[in-house]
Amino acid sequence: MKQIWRMLGTMVWLGAAAGCGPHPAGEGVTVASLAERLADPLWLARLDQPDTRLHSSYDRTGGNNDYGTFLRDSSTPGWKVLADLKGPGYVSRVWFTGAKDGQPHRFRFFFDGEQTPRLAGDIKELFGGQFAPFLAPLAEYNNYCWYSFVPMPYSKNLRIECEQGPPEDSGAPRKVYYQVAESALPRGTPVETFAWPLPERDLAALEKARGVWQTNRLPPAGELRESDLAEGQERIRIAGPGVIRRLEFEPQWDRIPEESRDAILRDWLVAIRYDGSTNDSVKVPLGDLCGLPWRRVRTQSLYFGMTGNALFCAFPMPFAESVEIRLEAGKISPVPVKIRAWMAARPEASAGRLGYFHAGWWRTTPNDVGRPHPILRVKGRGKFVGCLLSVVTLDGSYWALEGDESIRKDKEKSPGWRGTGLEDYFNGGWYYQNVMAGPTHGLLVKEPFRTVQYRVHAMDPSRFDRSLDMAFERGPDHASRAYFESISWYYLDQPQAADTVRLQPENRGMPPDPRLDAAVVMTALWNHERMGDWQGARDELAARLRRHGMNYPPPARRMLEFRLAMLDEKLGGPDPLPRFLADADEAVRAAAQLLQRQRSDGAALAVMYANLPARLYLDGREVLQAGHPERSPAAVFDLAPGKHQLAIQAPRQRYPDWILAALRGRDWFVGTDPSWKFAFNPPGDWALPDYDDADWPELGGTGVKGPPEEPYIWVEPDPFLGMQSQAIGIRPTRDWPAQGGTIVLRKSFVVP
Repeated sequence: MKQIWRMLGTMVWLGAAAGCGPHPAGEGVTVASLAERLADPLWLARLDQPDTRLHSSYDRTGGNNDYGTFLRDSSTPGWKVLADLKGPGYVSRVWFTGAKDGQPHRFRFFFDGEQTPRLAGDIKELFGGQFAPFLAPLAEYNNYCWYSFVPMPYSKNLRIECEQGPPEDSGAPRKVYYQVAESALPRGTPVETFAWPLPERDLAALEKARGVWQTNRLPPAGELRESDLAEGQERIRIAGPGVIRRLEFEPQWDRIPEESRDAILRDWLVAIRYDGSTNDSVKVPLGDLCGLPWRRVRTQSLYFGMTGNALFCAFPMPFAESVEIRLEAGKISPVPVKIRAWMAARPEASAGRLGYFHAGWWRTTPNDVGRPHPILRVKGRGKFVGCLLSVVTLDGSYWALEGDESIRKDKEKSPGWRGTGLEDYFNGGWYYQNVMAGPTHGLLVKEPFRTVQYRVHAMDPSRFDRSLDMAFERGPDHASRAYFESISWYYLDQPQAADTVRLQPENRGMPPDPRLDAAVVMTALWNHERMGDWQGARDELAARLRRHGMNYPPPARRMLEFRLAMLDEKLGGPDPLPRFLADADEAVRAAAQLLQRQRSDGAALAVMYANLPARLYLDGREVLQAGHPERSPAAVFDLAPGKHQLAIQAPRQRYPDWILAALRGRDWFVGTDPSWKFAFNPPGDWALPDYDDADWPELGGTGVKGPPEEPYIWVEPDPFLGMQSQAIGIRPTRDWPAQGGTIVLRKSFVVP
């Protein structure tokens, strides 16, 4: 039952003066001025930001072949024109995937009518995150695609071209996908066209923005105020004018039953009203507002996340007279909650340019097959700045991720913005690789077959004067039997009711997937470990055991209980090895003995995971074999300080194919990753440490999905923390020779 929490009373919080961005429309535009906005805490709230138009390779027939559609042929044979933009304006985002492994795929950028490209190079080098000023996280290769947020202004025009690329192995044209975000500026706006090489002023501004993005935290500003909501209290009210720069919510977690701690993320609602309005401009679940819709993951973006025990939202929230924040409980009784707010003064000079922050929430179900999933439907004047989307498909595949997004604004009869795929919109590709949390986009959950992904349009928002309608296809032809849940973030010039579907608490929980929820437990745990979230891994494992413990085979259940005890120890609990060394299950005892030897003797623990016959060699000696897609064999052995050599041999296998190996000592770790060298059918004693592999190339790329990768789902549990999750699965990145044979991979490492 909803609790009615008492009013705390009016609080006037005075904040530090805050600027609102040094380059509003009409002033000179440079790379430096645009880069400054990437780190400006108030820029998202500005309504005078230019609109964004998307140029993409979407299928003009309405089908699912969203690749290979270009603006036109280039005058150079084998090249295609992606976009030909008229100035003044700037490009704020370039996204691309489809380059063939091991082969160049060149891009070139022609500014202001030039006949020779001012910027040119292989996409792998240009936007791979290693080429200044296109450095990560402003530009990088991640989750199987290249992207860049380095702004490129132009005074007259910008033409972007790329190679068509070699054909697919079948002989079909290369599947090239692209997106280019264009922001047109008013005629006569002074623009300093992108120069190459960039002047020091621009480089310094980009490096400053990159520093902020690397920390995933906007610069702190304003005055910190704290308030405690006791049981029975519901709201706080703050007098203005002002800007909330950051909100934190920290419940007394120990007062909430362990089985309900993740559930409050959807059970408790946050509602925000501005300037005495009777409408809730924000009306969303607490977890979704803070980017964590289903479970607590201790990670963050620039604008939301969880640090320690506190959930936070850092979207700027300007207001003129007052703001009221309510926390409404559903079925789960309220507990004391500490609310922290960082308050800043509202810049008077820019007050008319600032919008009111809004957030809405939608949920559609498998019963909505045949209809798209709405992200935002709103009337008025404002701008859409992003969304978080959660997907649980019951189709037994990631086919739901084939759905494209569309945005229709104002008087458009058909959407002017059309995407090329769900994961493409969130700066991923090919159904993603692994979880990650970036400053403005990320993938917080990926397990068969559900994902949680987000994107904030820091520099490429959709501005509208009358209305905006954004939606995602429910997979091709809206046929996917999936749950779609989303929160939208947007700003309006006046407060109005949030675009939120009203659901009872019992209908807001994490969508069920009874067929696969128990089977993907190891993937879920590895995801938390990849985020460095050991508390989350512990809580997630405890939750899965509560839900499915009695359904697991006894050996698997006991091994999961062993892993839970290891996680408890990592968080400060007692050593679990003595009791598991005497366990009734032979496999559990064997695993405990491996860990005991690693701890007491300082031996190295090795784990190998592959779905093809693979042999692991250490200093010329075979030490492990793997090949079953559900098992990770392990072993321990002594290693003296100094240089050592790992080698792996495996035969050719059809996709999906993966090899993963991890080796951990007391204070060192080495695992498979794209830096390993490789060769097909090498001669000689390639496993020996002194074998000459100087001419062998590195694998490159980013590794394989997962592993496991569909159709493989279940992985037998083990108690070895930080092993499979810290290594990267690998496969050949170049075509096999016609005769097939074997691949050998090598890696040198040093034991301190």
